[in-house]
This record gives sequence, C-alpha cells and structure tokens, in this order.
Amino acid sequence: MNNFINKENINLRLIQVFIFVAHIVLLKWILYTLYQGGVLPFKTLLYHFLGISVYGAALIRFCAWYYKRQYLKQMEKDGREPTLEK
Repeated sequence: MNNFINKENINLRLIQVFIFVAHIVLLKWILYTLYQGGVLPFKTLLYHFLGISVYGAALIRFCAWYYKRQYLKQMEKDGREPTLEK
C-alpha cells in the first residue's frame, strides 16, 4: 500500500479519481432518468438519454485516449518500439 500513491504516480492516481467520479456521476444520472422515466415528458426523457449517451461516449473516448498515451509513454521510456494495432 505504501507504493500505491507516490511522487511518480500522483498524476495517474488523480486521473483515476476523476474517471471514477465521472462514472459515478454518469451512473447517478442514469438512475435518475430511469426513476423519473414515467413522470418526465417524452421530449425531456429523450434529451436525457441523448445526453447520457454522449457523456458515456466521451468518457470512453477520454479513457481510451489517456491510457493509450500512458502506454506509449511507458514504451518510449523503456526504449521499446510500441506495437499497437491500427
């Protein structure tokens, strides 16, 4: 546990906390929309689901971009040629 957070990986841990909080917010929004689904007008409900899908897609893209960037930086640091499928 002592090596879980140190000077070298504090940025990584902060990004992981941000991603965790973003997922919790998305989950809360999904639950709110599902609970209120019978009460909200159709147009409002449609906008909620559209927003949830855009937010989720952006979150997935950000996570993929960030961890690919981390992988490439680590490969460069280790002196190896990164091999990613295109």
